[in-house]
Amino acid sequence: MNEVLEFLLNNPTFYLATMDGDQPRVRPFGAVMKYEDKLYFTTNNTKPVFEQLTKNPKVEISTTSPKGEWIRLNGKAVVDPRSEVKAAMLEAVPSLKRMYSLDDNIFEIFYLADAIVTFSSFTSGPKTVRL
Repeated sequence: MNEVLEFLLNNPTFYLATMDGDQPRVRPFGAVMKYEDKLYFTTNNTKPVFEQLTKNPKVEISTTSPKGEWIRLNGKAVVDPRSEVKAAMLEAVPSLKRMYSLDDNIFEIFYLADAIVTFSSFTSGPKTVRL
C-alpha cells in the first residue's frame, strides 16, 4: 500500500477511468490518501463521474513517472460517507478546502476495494500486488 501511495503522490496527476454506459470515460484526478489501510480518492456528487461510479463501480487508475515507470490500479470504488474520512481527506489534500467542506452535501469520498495494482516500466517486467 505504501509503495502505491508514494507512487501516486510523487506523480500527482493520475487518470481515473469509468464506464458511461458502453463508453469509457477518463479524466485527471489528483487527490489521494491512505486511511485505515485503504486507498481513497474524492469527487463531488454533481459530476458525471459520480453517477458513473455509483452505476458501475469498476474503475481503473493509471499514472506515469518521468522515469518511464507507470502504475495501473483496478478495483471497485466504494463510497465512504463518514465525516471523519472526509476530514482526513481535507487534511491530506489542503487544496480541497477551496472546493469542499464537511457539510456542503457535494463532497464525496471513495476507496478502492479488491484492488489489483501493477507496476510497470520500459526496463523491467511488471510487478503485481493486491491492496
